[in-house]
Amino acid sequence: MSSAPKERKRVGEILELEREIQKRWEETKAFEEESPLEEKPPKFMTTFPFPYMNGRLHLGHTFTLAKCDFAVGYYRLKGRKCLFPFAFHCTGMPIKACADKLKREMLMYGNPPNFSEGNDVEEIVEENGSVNENELDDITRDKAKGKKSKAVAKTVAAKFQWQIMESLGLTNEEIAKFSSAEHWLTYFPEKM
Repeated sequence: MSSAPKERKRVGEILELEREIQKRWEETKAFEEESPLEEKPPKFMTTFPFPYMNGRLHLGHTFTLAKCDFAVGYYRLKGRKCLFPFAFHCTGMPIKACADKLKREMLMYGNPPNFSEGNDVEEIVEENGSVNENELDDITRDKAKGKKSKAVAKTVAAKFQWQIMESLGLTNEEIAKFSSAEHWLTYFPEKM
């Protein structure tokens, strides 16, 4: 015996409840704030950046967004005037850092890269002779320094950015395009 009709009924009930609650929020203007000119009530503001995607969305996005949403609700109940402008600021540096890593890997190891054992930077520069050392210095100098604990928490089995991109199922031709930071912004929202 299938439970599909019963499950579909539950989904319908949840959707109906959602419509009722959203209608109530709209009527009471639950998420709108007036800024009084006379008195200065206590305030609270938080924001969440537009999730520039340098990979698939994951539970961490939801977790962080939920913390912001919870804090706004809590402080509103405590009588504060709350603002929660979504995507009020941007965080594009992780994408630039990944693009720079790919550039560096392609300069050092070729395109597609050969990450075989014993592939030192000095050996590759001597063999290829085509690596522009100024360009490599520019890319290396641009690297942002992050907290080690966050880096350790985000460590994956892949050692190189190229390998991380391969783990997403991308081809070598596709991965090379990601050495441009702009390509990240057009690829992931549409393809993932």
